[in-house]
Amino acid sequence: MPLVAAKSASIGGDFELTSHLGEPFSLHDIKGKVGVLFFGFTHCPDVCPNALLEIQRLLVNLDAQASDLSVLFVSVDPKRDTPEILESYVKYFNQNIIGLTGTTEQIGQVLAQYNASVSFSGNTDSDHYNVEHTANIFLIDRQGQLASIILPRTPYVVLEQQVRKLIDQ
Repeated sequence: MPLVAAKSASIGGDFELTSHLGEPFSLHDIKGKVGVLFFGFTHCPDVCPNALLEIQRLLVNLDAQASDLSVLFVSVDPKRDTPEILESYVKYFNQNIIGLTGTTEQIGQVLAQYNASVSFSGNTDSDHYNVEHTANIFLIDRQGQLASIILPRTPYVVLEQQVRKLIDQ
């Protein structure tokens, strides 16, 4: 069940997945807003919760401007992350985060588009296996184009500055 993305010449682009509400979702659905895209999974012990806490902090600090932002959490673990599980998970961090899932093939395609990867270790036939994934935060401009990539361990202030810059454009 490995999802390893191939390198691509250009990064980003539209995609189609399923939202945590069980409805079709494409990147085009947020056109006109700034997007924050993060790949993760609900069983993640540290990286994902920490990133989502930073994103929650961003939404709070943006205050009224938060309505100009759409946060997308794409699960890389479709076996365990059903829309119902995703809904509970993302809503814990913020009511406005959109959880996304899909088939292994759909998620693999989105990973490839964003030059991201995921790998699984352990017994994937059980419910107890490990997942390693790209932990970058992808910032998408109002036209749906990748604007910048925030690398793991980048100071929070950089994320906020980059998002405010995109909102103000």
